[in-house]
Amino acid sequence: MTPDGLARTHRAAFGADRGWPAADFDRYLKDVTVSIFGDDSCFAVIRRMGPEAEILTLATHPDAQGQGRAGAMLGAALTTMKAARIEEVFLEVSETNIAATALYLAHGFTAFATRVDYYADGSSAVCMKLVLSPTSAA
Repeated sequence: MTPDGLARTHRAAFGADRGWPAADFDRYLKDVTVSIFGDDSCFAVIRRMGPEAEILTLATHPDAQGQGRAGAMLGAALTTMKAARIEEVFLEVSETNIAATALYLAHGFTAFATRVDYYADGSSAVCMKLVLSPTSAA
């Protein structure tokens, strides 16, 4: 996994204007509070904060989409998070990103809020969470 490889996939998945630069991925790879699951062509960047975690981004290169790789990688990441005693995982997804929303719903995430006009294209962000530990639902 390299900063350049991650940046290439992110640009390919989200477009040149929304893709993150290699310098961002270099910082995340060095950050002890961040885990990057997967590989250069399909990955999730997850920041841990105490008993919570946030999926900062999840990207699959278009050449690798439709093969179930994102689902398998996300499932493995969530299993690792649960083993690390993470209680809840949060994320934001564009209301227009139907494939990503379906992926998150299939893994048990539920929507709890909407941030209207959140993205530069005017779309809203759907805030979702997954409870990994029943103690956090109390």
